[in-house]
Parts: sequence; structure tokens; C-alpha cells
Amino acid sequence: MDNSLSQLDEQFLVLLFENGGIYPQYERWDLGPQAIQRGQIIFWYSGQLNVGSKTLIKIMRRFEEKGLLLRKDVARDRSPVMRYILTKKGTELALQIREKIKIECSKSPEDCYLKVITKTIGDEVIEQPLFAIKKGNILSIENVTLKKESIGDSEFVVTSGDTIIVTVRKENEENGAHEILVKGIECDVEFFDKAKRYALLILRQRGDYTGQQISYRFEPLTPLPDDYLSKKLSLERKTKQLLKEWKGHSQNEVQKNEN
Repeated sequence: MDNSLSQLDEQFLVLLFENGGIYPQYERWDLGPQAIQRGQIIFWYSGQLNVGSKTLIKIMRRFEEKGLLLRKDVARDRSPVMRYILTKKGTELALQIREKIKIECSKSPEDCYLKVITKTIGDEVIEQPLFAIKKGNILSIENVTLKKESIGDSEFVVTSGDTIIVTVRKENEENGAHEILVKGIECDVEFFDKAKRYALLILRQRGDYTGQQISYRFEPLTPLPDDYLSKKLSLERKTKQLLKEWKGHSQNEVQKNEN
């Protein structure tokens, strides 16, 4: 295990392994729908890790220096698209870290926090929220939301780990295919079947499904650190205080100039 890696480094490395690499370009439109659907663009990683894309690019450079990451471009009709994948060394380390995380996360789901993407808007696909399942009950996502966050064109909710969030992802075209995503730490067969039935019922009720192709997928999520919410609230208070002080500073400057 590489002891020089921070917690953010480790989380990023595991996500790179689970998603088959990263496209670090900033132009969403240049990557194509498959990259967007698989969550391999840098904006998706930024949302998952709650950091800026520039921070992730710096980490990628360190990974490359350590021999963990390798550039392997994808051929396109007009020009190659820059892509980075894990080396053998990077893959082995990511697997070690993932096993370590599983051992450390021995708490029951209700004692954990989850950050779940509920809405995103892209040129090729749109993801929208449907409902939540908690203790076997179908609930509005608003009822299980501890905190809302947004990054770019995506919206997230922070909720307790015993919650399942159900969304629908569909192609941004008439009669496009639908994919129902069931997201949570764990989901047994009974809850998964329940999510499928209610999702289809809701889509039909609102006239959003008239027989198009539809698929279902469970998306396993990793719990957030225990202090995630407290850190977020602390940063928000600090930001508000800085803005307040800056506003006061600006007013003082105006008064000085007037005198």
C-alpha cells in the first residue's frame, strides 16, 4: 500500500478502476454519449469527489509520475480523444484500497451517509429523479434528503445509507431508450423488484413511457466519511463569514474614498 496517498487520492484511484479510466477534456460534446453514460468525464468525477476538475488533473499528474496512470487515447474520425487508464500497478493498488474500504465500512447502512446523483442534463442523455425507498416504504426524494448539492448540470442529495434512490435515465430524443437506476449501498431482490414496478407505474402515469425499450440496473454506492456533513456545514459558515467580511471591507473602502 502506498502511504503517500491521501484519502482523496485513494477514492479517485478506486473510481478510476471502477469506471475504466477518465477523459480529462473540458468539452462534454466532444466525448460522445457512451463516455457520458459511463461517467468517465472529469465533471462526473468532480461531482463524485466534490472537488474541482483542476484538483483532479493535478492528482492525475502525480499518478502518472508514480506509474499508476497511463495515457491511452481513443481514436475518432477526425482526431483522437485524450483518455487515461490505470496501469497494472495502479489497478493492483486500486483493488487493495477497495478491499481496505470494505473492511473499514463495517457499520450498518443506517449509520452511514450517501451522496447520490438525482438529476443531470446532457446533450445525449437526461437523468431525472423518481422516488426513494426507505424501510420498505416508497417516499418522495425530498423526504429523505439531508442536504442538496449541485455541480454544473448535475444535482445530488445527501441521504442516510439505508435509503435507496431511484432515477430514470433516458436518451435525449423522441422515443429514446429508458434506463431505471436503483442506487444505494445494498439492495435485495424484493426492493429491486419493487423499484422496477413503481418506476414503470410512474412513467406510465405521467405519459413518459409508451412502450420504448427499458432496462434496469442497480448502482452500488460507497458511503461518505462520517464527518462529511459537518465539514460541508463548516465550509459554508466559513464562506459566508468571508463574504460578510469582504462586504464590510468594500463598504469601508467606499466611505474612505467619499471622505
